[in-house]
Amino acid sequence: MDDAGYKNVAWSENAHDSSRGFHTTHSSLSGLDSSSNGWHPWVGAVTPKDVSRVLRRVNRRIETGIVAMPETSRCLETRWDHPSVSSQKSNQKKTKQTLVFLHGFSDEAQHWAEFAELLVRGVPGGCDVVLPQAPVRPFVVGGVHRHVGAWFEPRLNHRAQNAINQSAKHTGASKVWQCGGIEPAISWMDDLLRDLESQGAEAGSVIVAGFSQGAALAIAAAARDTAWRPVLGGVLSFRGYLPKRADVTTEVSGTEEGSLEHTNTSPKTPPAVLLCQGGNDPVAPAKWARVAVEHLRRARCAMGERDSNVELTVCEDFGHELGADDVWRARWWVRERLERAGDRG
Repeated sequence: MDDAGYKNVAWSENAHDSSRGFHTTHSSLSGLDSSSNGWHPWVGAVTPKDVSRVLRRVNRRIETGIVAMPETSRCLETRWDHPSVSSQKSNQKKTKQTLVFLHGFSDEAQHWAEFAELLVRGVPGGCDVVLPQAPVRPFVVGGVHRHVGAWFEPRLNHRAQNAINQSAKHTGASKVWQCGGIEPAISWMDDLLRDLESQGAEAGSVIVAGFSQGAALAIAAAARDTAWRPVLGGVLSFRGYLPKRADVTTEVSGTEEGSLEHTNTSPKTPPAVLLCQGGNDPVAPAKWARVAVEHLRRARCAMGERDSNVELTVCEDFGHELGADDVWRARWWVRERLERAGDRG
């Protein structure tokens, strides 16, 4: 499968192809013409061999370099500072389009350069790739003190979270929670988007993507209307989750603690969102992504949005590692977002 193979695919609600272990919950790609608006060379810009080579390197990094968080782990950070956006020279724009890619917990930005470039290779006029680095913070991981890159305090594995939920059922405790440090991280993301705006980024021309914890930060920005700047054309999540949870027994009002925030202070358009999840992911289970999708859609419906523009694809046979379907699906989605931005421009 390659870009050309996806050209005429019509994604239907709950369509499932068991031969590829691929599942999608939204329709968006039918009708795109690969020859329109100078996009014809984009189709052949990436080959299956390119994807296979990059995924081997990325997945080796995920398997060997990403630190898992046992239940006994804890964060020792007390100040969730982030570097000044204006001090990062790598953010200087050179083209009309920009992809911001956020790495995962305990990782480094440089390891995702090749993968991020693959997502936007062949975009007409080129596309800037911005790779921010998360600050290094102190943690106790499995009883060992470590300093690792982290955007915020990571969510523990789903077995621990299930235990918390079961405890809440018996004690009547609130189901509202959020990961420590997520608010400063969202503010930092807003600063980054504001900086790109100041450099002349056009409406819808910026895509924010991420893997694992980086994807979670991207989703958190999609859930907060203060980060819905006109330049933000979409949020792309690979194995992400929503790093906060509202009480699912109450309606999303936009003001209660832990809900998806909609301030009603100005008419803003929420960015399109695509979540790519693994069906057998022990780190960020597919059900976490489904919860995030439901919350995002409910919040947007409460705002009066007729089309939530929130999509979820699940590669059933994959875990936290990435697959070729993730890449091809993401490339078409990124293309659609940037084409629409070009039409507005």
